[in-house]
Amino acid sequence: MPGSAPNCPTCHAPLDGRVLGGLCPRCVSGWMLADSPPVPLRDGVTSSGLPLSRLGDYELLGEIGRGGMGVVYRAHQSSLDRMVALKLMHRALSEDRAHAARFLSEARMAASLRHPGIVAIYDLGRLDDVPFFTMELVDGSSLEGLLADGPVAPARAAELVMIVAQSVAHAHEHGVVHRDLKPSNVLLDLDGRPKLADFGLAKDLTAHASRGATQPGFLIGTPAHMAPEQAAGDTSGQPAVDIYGLGALLYHLITGCVPHNAPTLDAVLRQIVEETPLAPRALVADLPPPIEAIVMRCLEKRPASRYASAREVAEELERFLSGQPVRAMGDGVGTATFFLDAASPRLRAYDLFLQAQRQHDDRGLVSDSLAEVESRLSDALRLDPRLARAHLLLCEIHLAHYFVGYDPSAARLRKAEASLAAAETLGAEATELMRMRGFFLYWGRRDNAAAARAFEHAVRAMPNSADAIYNLALVHRRAGRWARALAGFARAQELDARNPRIARERAYTLEMIRDYPAALQVFRLQQVLSPADPALHALVVVTQLCLDGDLGRAIAGFTALPADADGILAKWLALLQAWRGAGVEALAVLPPLLARGGVGLAEELWLQARVRQLVGDPSWRPLAERACGVLRPEVTVEHAGAAVPLMLLATLEAMLGDTAAAVAHADRAVELRVGSGDAVLGGVLAGARLIRREPGRLQVLALAGPDYRERFFAELAKVINLPSAVDPAMLRLDPAFAPLRDDPRFGALLATAQGPIAAT
Repeated sequence: MPGSAPNCPTCHAPLDGRVLGGLCPRCVSGWMLADSPPVPLRDGVTSSGLPLSRLGDYELLGEIGRGGMGVVYRAHQSSLDRMVALKLMHRALSEDRAHAARFLSEARMAASLRHPGIVAIYDLGRLDDVPFFTMELVDGSSLEGLLADGPVAPARAAELVMIVAQSVAHAHEHGVVHRDLKPSNVLLDLDGRPKLADFGLAKDLTAHASRGATQPGFLIGTPAHMAPEQAAGDTSGQPAVDIYGLGALLYHLITGCVPHNAPTLDAVLRQIVEETPLAPRALVADLPPPIEAIVMRCLEKRPASRYASAREVAEELERFLSGQPVRAMGDGVGTATFFLDAASPRLRAYDLFLQAQRQHDDRGLVSDSLAEVESRLSDALRLDPRLARAHLLLCEIHLAHYFVGYDPSAARLRKAEASLAAAETLGAEATELMRMRGFFLYWGRRDNAAAARAFEHAVRAMPNSADAIYNLALVHRRAGRWARALAGFARAQELDARNPRIARERAYTLEMIRDYPAALQVFRLQQVLSPADPALHALVVVTQLCLDGDLGRAIAGFTALPADADGILAKWLALLQAWRGAGVEALAVLPPLLARGGVGLAEELWLQARVRQLVGDPSWRPLAERACGVLRPEVTVEHAGAAVPLMLLATLEAMLGDTAAAVAHADRAVELRVGSGDAVLGGVLAGARLIRREPGRLQVLALAGPDYRERFFAELAKVINLPSAVDPAMLRLDPAFAPLRDDPRFGALLATAQGPIAAT
């Protein structure tokens, strides 16, 4: 009927369901040819037609940008107290099931890609029946903003597109083609590092992807950066379209102009299909010939004539940046090739490696830190793939993820093996290779005997090497040879008194046998050497708490320390305030989630849930349920490496009241570690440890309630004087154990835990 057609929520023009699948032709043209500027929020309504200021758990603070499918807002997530970018679908489009499915598929595809150069996806669903998803808020600019000041210097442009190409390569290797590479879709964080965003037009080429999601006749992509096959109507979404997109992006950055430009959409599309872009050096006279060759190779009309992969584009740009001949210029051009300062990217790579090494030394096996170190090393190796020491450290990081259980997959072990092989091929120092082969046996193969032989050989070859002695001490400790481990750590610290990793592991070992005064002395010495290390400050306060059991003193100690960016101190303070029953204070200092995914995210969700549960905040339950959802895929393959996430899952299940599953999972976690001969984590998982804030079976049994009281006391009697298993202060202070403290057996068992455990 006349007048019954819906109107576009943005420009209010009438919509016809027969045209563009119900999209507004006027707005689609604007969105496709150039990004519309953000529209101020007004009249208490978003441009998606929903009420302004609050949508479920999110407070909308302002519009960031918009596209053909939805609008992106800066938003505050109340339950987790963090800033996010929230993309909300246009309400008119959300009423079409096919459009809504495509919108949510964008989030699912992007969420499947875990890469530091790709914007992370946090959550998705519906708000007032309109699809939405939230993602990492990148608080910098974009390549579009960078271009506002004119063309970008060739080296900087090459560096930016090289990193984008690495991100695109990661997507392609996981079956996702972006199909809309343009300056506004590459964000820049505050450090100027690019992050690929907006997978709204992406194509999933994997076997499980649904087919036919793209409607026939739709124009897929932004014309100014569109590949010829896209302009001709091919919607198959092959990776070659992104190779062209990378070339168009690089062309735009170095010249300040798009490859094709015309007054009308039809004219632009005709140019893309039929005409070769103007050579970049016609626009920038002093442009280095190699970068022009790379651009034009990417912009070839025939997909087969372009680079074979996005990774090849990244490698070609790396050759340009390091002053090597680029393949796009053919053979015989070595000495005539334009030569940039070859040292620059290599120095940047080495600087990144040093940062990664320092962080690993300082933070050890903390999950978030391992992820950050891995990201830095990946960046370093993009700049200098021949940096053998970076490959060795990356091998160690992969092994740590695998061994501790953050990623106990066979794929992670293969990555470690590949990094070790790369270091060997590149001629890494023999002693470093020897050390890492030992770690591969120790953490990768879990063969303590073979690892001990490898490290003993290293000690014989280098009797005054602190690292070699330290590595052997680690193996002794894992095998339960506590006296030999302590002697080794002490000797290593004599040889390298300023090494934080050696000092930390020596102090941890002293703490495992409950020699808290000696552990505190080592931690305090390192505190003098590293006064800005928040993790070390936390260890000092918590070890003192293990020694004197004074909760008020510990809270005062944490309160007096300056805040740290990683929230280490705030997490401890929130937990201890919750133990004391100070709900307002605990919630006030509880930091937002910092981890992106995996076990690291689950650990943060567990802490959030536990603190909120202790102070009576009902939001704890959905957080605990979400953490369980993160963990269950991580523990589907049960082997020794999965024990830590399995125990975390057991703790969460006990909190949620699923006691039978909780106890079964806790028993399995202990069995996995004890069965593998792991004297350290076997004890940790069987007991209750304060200093590392790690869940253990005793806590699971306590949370499981009265039905498991007898089992709790039987297990406590077994582990009370087992090294690495119990910090008595946790039993005395953690509210989880409060219902058990009125039993006479509780005090009697704790009375046996006075003073250090004999180290044998």
